Amino acid sequence: MTTSQQFLITATVDGRPLGTFDTASGGEPTADVAKHRPGGMVGENSYGALPTYGDLTVGRELDRVRDVEVYRSLVPRVGRALASVSKQPLDDDGAPAGKPFTYTGRLAGMSDPDADSNDASVSMWQMTIVVTGRA
Repeated sequence: MTTSQQFLITATVDGRPLGTFDTASGGEPTADVAKHRPGGMVGENSYGALPTYGDLTVGRELDRVRDVEVYRSLVPRVGRALASVSKQPLDDDGAPAGKPFTYTGRLAGMSDPDADSNDASVSMWQMTIVVTGRA
């Protein structure tokens, strides 16, 4: 059994390793499979299609020392920077278990960290990658 905690998520943008991230969601493969029903009330046929991938969003807490300048440097690269994310499954002891899920694509968005003078929760930031390939 695996829990959501049992993954090591790392990201690279423009060849620059950004380290470990806390969350990852999306990147799922889908395909628009064509179907056709021949005449004579015969069952449907389906035809193969190429996969497309959902956007992948990774996030982590905003660490003032580690992240503020990294975040600032990535904002002007949105829409242009190439990116990759590795999601390595871990066993119960935190050791790698099998091959990682690898996503490649382009940096498509950044979410600013939330700010609220009445909220003491951890401030998070996120990157969204348009996924064009998976391994």
